[in-house]
This record gives sequence, structure tokens and C-alpha cells, in this order.
Amino acid sequence: MSMNGELNAETSARVDLAAQLENEKESALILLCGWNYRPDCAITIADAMKKYLIENHTIDPRRIDCQRMSRDTVGDAIYSRIYADVLAGDPFQQVNVVTSSYHMDRSREIFEFVFGKNFLVTVSGVPGFESDNSSALEASSLSAFRKTFEKASPGDLTSIFYSLRNYHPYYNGEVFSKIDDLPYISKSLHLQ
Repeated sequence: MSMNGELNAETSARVDLAAQLENEKESALILLCGWNYRPDCAITIADAMKKYLIENHTIDPRRIDCQRMSRDTVGDAIYSRIYADVLAGDPFQQVNVVTSSYHMDRSREIFEFVFGKNFLVTVSGVPGFESDNSSALEASSLSAFRKTFEKASPGDLTSIFYSLRNYHPYYNGEVFSKIDDLPYISKSLHLQ
């Protein structure tokens, strides 16, 4: 995303694919994920994607929501799970993840781990954004994910969140500010 909140080609393609899939089979909710990661821009990536989606596709804006807390793919999965648990209302059993094709395998493993065996996780990806080192970066990130969450249990949000807050450098205060505890975050989702 640019400093003006304009999506780059890869993120635009992801949103376009989500809209295409939505036109094929309507979902209960489109949840867009991502925080305000640019210090030179006041717009979150989730809000930039929502704006793009509304401006470029005919999807009812009332069916689109933003989760503005996650800082990476692991956070996308965990905060989406918190969001689902807190606000979903009617229980659901399926999560459709849209990403880039080179990122599909890692995304699938992360989302399946976070949501657990009671959810069907499907992952779709846009092709054409691979780089020469995509495979190596994905393998390294997946290894780091497995190590960070080795003491957590699949589908157990409490143990997964504990590992995120205490061992993940994007959330434990090492790289970015430390996140709040799970009850506070769950409560704050009601206020968004």
C-alpha cells in the first residue's frame, strides 16, 4: 500500500479474487485484515482494501468488516478467530482465505491450526507474484511459526493467543508494541 492508501498490484489482485469468489458463492461476511503498518499513512491496510473493494466491485458494504489489529498472516488468523468467536452470532464452520499462490500452503497450515478441526479452511491464491526467494522465505516463516506455537494446541485459542503475545516478536514487544491480553481484545472488538 502506498502512503496515500492505494493498494499495490498484489493486494489489489487478492481483493479482486475475493470479490470474484464472492460473486460465485456469497459468504456471510467478508473480513479484511491488517493494521496501520505505515508510519507515513493513517490508513490501515484493512480499510484500504475495504475502500478498494467497495469502489471496484458490487458487494454490499454492510457485509464487509475490518479487523485492524493483525500485523502478519499469523495475526490475521488469530484475530480473525477472535473476531469470529466474539461477533459471529450464528456459529459457522467454514473459513475462506484469499492470498497469493506462493503463500497458500503456509496460510492453510496457520489458519487450520488456529481455527482447529471443527472448521473447514479453504485457501485460494492469485498467481504471478512469486519471487526468486518466495519458497525460501515461506519455508523460513513456516518454521518460525511452528517453533513459536509449539506449546499451543490446535484450535485452542487461549494457548495460541498466549504464544502470540509472549513469543512472537511482532506482538510481544520486541519489534512492535506488546499487544493487550485476550479478554481486553475480545471486549474491544465489540467497540469497533
